Amino acid sequence: MASLTRLITTMPIPLFGSVRTAGAFTIAKAKTLPRFAGWLGPLGVGALWFIWPAVDDEWKIEMGLKADPEAKTKAAEAAAAAVPSKVELSPEAVAKVEGAYKSHEHVATDDEKMLMKANASGDYSYFEEKWEGFIAKAIKPGEDDDDEDDDDDDDEDEGEDEGEDEEDDDE
Repeated sequence: MASLTRLITTMPIPLFGSVRTAGAFTIAKAKTLPRFAGWLGPLGVGALWFIWPAVDDEWKIEMGLKADPEAKTKAAEAAAAAVPSKVELSPEAVAKVEGAYKSHEHVATDDEKMLMKANASGDYSYFEEKWEGFIAKAIKPGEDDDDEDDDDDDDEDEGEDEGEDEEDDDE
């Protein structure tokens, strides 16, 4: 066994002289590889940049790295074949579907009756009167200056607080 090892290590190799010298050189250089580890990513990206366009599309599809353009058309054909034929409803069923969203008992209110009447005649005076009444209820005459009243109320509250403090000091 020792003679086999000696035979291999002394075998001549171009540039190095022997296998032993080539092995020592390789081990010494391998110890410096960790400092080049940061370059593995950029070198890999650069290599793929040149190699990837040369790779056959069939191989990319086979490996699942690229979507199969024919698969979409096959899936569309299969989906079209699986769609059932158009369903036809009886006239009674069609009437039920068309009236499903409507309430069964709709009773028009007085305002709705007046609105329909006003739409037919074009006279909206009834609604104008209701609106004027609403405005009169919503706006009370004389209360236009709400901001000034609030400021006056705040001033009065502050005056009351100061008066209480003065009374406490007298005691």
